[in-house]
Amino acid sequence: MADLLTPEQTDSILDLQGHDPCPGVEIEFNRQMGSIPNGPELRAVIFRPDKRVATAAPALLAFHGGGWVSGRPEGCGAIAKTLSASLGIVTIAVSYRLAEAKRPSYPYVLEEASHAWQWVQTQATELGVDPQRIAVSGESAGVFQATHLAINSPLVSFKTSARPAALLAQWGPLDFVARWFDKQENPGAELSLLGCEYKQNPALYHHSSPITYASGPLPPALFIYGRQDRTVHARQGQIGHAAWQAAGAHSELKIVDNIGHGTEGDNRAQRWEFLRTAVDFFEARL
Repeated sequence: MADLLTPEQTDSILDLQGHDPCPGVEIEFNRQMGSIPNGPELRAVIFRPDKRVATAAPALLAFHGGGWVSGRPEGCGAIAKTLSASLGIVTIAVSYRLAEAKRPSYPYVLEEASHAWQWVQTQATELGVDPQRIAVSGESAGVFQATHLAINSPLVSFKTSARPAALLAQWGPLDFVARWFDKQENPGAELSLLGCEYKQNPALYHHSSPITYASGPLPPALFIYGRQDRTVHARQGQIGHAAWQAAGAHSELKIVDNIGHGTEGDNRAQRWEFLRTAVDFFEARL
C-alpha cells in the first residue's frame, strides 16, 4: 500500500484523529439523514476523494464503535481516509442511538441501520456512488449492525433490491452466547444494548446475535481481530470466518498481534497492517 499513499497521508491516518484532515480526502460533517419514528436525527460524516471523477465510485457504509453507549461517526476516520486516498472509495460513516441507563438500544439500532442503508441507496446519485457496490463495515460494537445488514438478517428490512456487496468486521461481537462464556459468564457491553445478562434471557442473546442468521448467500467478508484483545476475543472472528465458510461464501480472517482492543496502544505497525489488509480486500472484492 506504500505506493498508493503519500507519507503525509500515512502520517495523517496513523497519527491524527478521525475528524482531522488528510491530504487528498474531503470530509463532510453533519449530513442529516432523517430518522426512524420516535428516534433521534441521524447524521453522517462522509469521506471522499477531493478530486471527483465522472464514474460512480464504490462506497462503504460504516458503523462506529463505543460499546453502544459512546462513539461518533468520525471514529471510522482511519479506515475511511485510507480507502478514499488509496482506492477512491466513498465512506458514509453514520450515527445511531446510544443506549442509556435502563434504556437499551436494541432493536432500534437495527432499524436505524436499515434506515441508513436505504438513505445511502436513495442518495447514491448525489453521493456519486454505485448502489450495487456498497459494502458495510463496523468497528467493535458497530460490527453488530454491519453484520446484520450483510447477512440479510430477518431483524433488518430492505426497501431496495440492492444488498451489501461486502463486509468488513473489525474486532466486534458476532455471537453473544459464546462471548458470555468467553468472558467467564460476565456481561460485556451488550448488557447496555440488550438490557439484560445472558442468564436472564438466553433466547435474546441467541436471537440478537448476527451469526445466528449467517447462511447463504453471503457477501465476501473480511474479519480483522487482535490476538491480545481482551474486550472482544479473537474467537469472535474465528466464529464468523467459519460460518462464512460453512455457507460457501468467500471469507478472510486476519488476526493481528496488537496491544489492546482495536487500535489501542503503541501499535502503529499493527494498525498499518490491518489497514493494508482492508485495502487489498476491497480492491479485489469491491
